[in-house]
Amino acid sequence: MPLYLCASPNETIAQDKKQRISQAITDVHCDVTGAPPEFVHVYFFEAEQMRNLEPLTGGASIDEGYLLFGNIRSGRTDQVKLALVSGMRQKVAELLAVSLSEVHMLTRDIDAKWVMEGGDLLPEPGEEAAWLEKHKQRIAAEKA
Repeated sequence: MPLYLCASPNETIAQDKKQRISQAITDVHCDVTGAPPEFVHVYFFEAEQMRNLEPLTGGASIDEGYLLFGNIRSGRTDQVKLALVSGMRQKVAELLAVSLSEVHMLTRDIDAKWVMEGGDLLPEPGEEAAWLEKHKQRIAAEKA
């Protein structure tokens, strides 16, 4: 968590660009929220695949341009959400060499207690450092 879905018209994003977009989305998310990069998951779908996921995105369509959809932890301020959306749209438009108007984005808040990462419920925003330390200790104890 967060989970970002990136939808595009069929065969319009080369694999190397997908990697660069994934990194840009991760960087923006981490820079804006302070969350660790281990929490960020980015998946790509083409138009035909995305149609099956429309119920998850509130029915958002990708018939025009590119769509970014993000499930993010609840508790983010409107300022943070605006920074996420504007930062990611800008980076994706630059990487794809398209106009900003072709990149659409929406987010959905998800309670941290509804999501697990590595077998542990996620922390509330701002509690990541303590969570990571506790999680690493649990993993180390399991390996011992």
